[in-house]
Amino acid sequence: MNNLRKSKLLVLIFMLLPIFQSCAGMKSRISPKSSVKASAPVKDFSQTTNHTSAQDADLAQKHIKAGDWQKAIDIYNVEYQKHPHDQALMSEYVKTIENIKSSADKALDKKDFASAGRKYDVLLKNYEHLKGFDKKLSFNSSHLNEKLYYCKQSLFKKGFQEYRQDNLSGAIEIWQDLFAMDPQNADIKELLRTARLQQKNLQEPE
Repeated sequence: MNNLRKSKLLVLIFMLLPIFQSCAGMKSRISPKSSVKASAPVKDFSQTTNHTSAQDADLAQKHIKAGDWQKAIDIYNVEYQKHPHDQALMSEYVKTIENIKSSADKALDKKDFASAGRKYDVLLKNYEHLKGFDKKLSFNSSHLNEKLYYCKQSLFKKGFQEYRQDNLSGAIEIWQDLFAMDPQNADIKELLRTARLQQKNLQEPE
């Protein structure tokens, strides 16, 4: 029975493999070193603007240090929507966004695809809020899409490698990171469900 489930999972993996080896919207294969242009030097923000209180700035800084990029972006986005012509506020907002991008690039260079992917994903999901100053950024949405796709592709292959080495726990952990970036992907959901079921059966006494 376990061999049957393993065969089912392998079939599913091989069905998904071509999907992760090609991307309809990509014209060329990318690598961790590829980029649109070098990210601008980033400094941690410590100054406040006329409209952003010291308390808000401190709170955003705490979120960044804790790795909760979304909450930091939310703080700046609320203020920017209220005061879109505040250049000082915009400058701090840009620095925060570039900080996230720089952190993602560093993680990708270290082949930490899960960490890099999460940050690219956050930036991509919030990109529509950056339209007022997107020309000031060192990247665009297409670049983020390419980077995120590369991270997803790498996680899928890495999980497959762990699975082939009979490391079900390792494969499941990696595919969980992948699913967190793409929770609507029914194929990855099924892949995880099957792998977990196989792991559970292997742990049960015969």
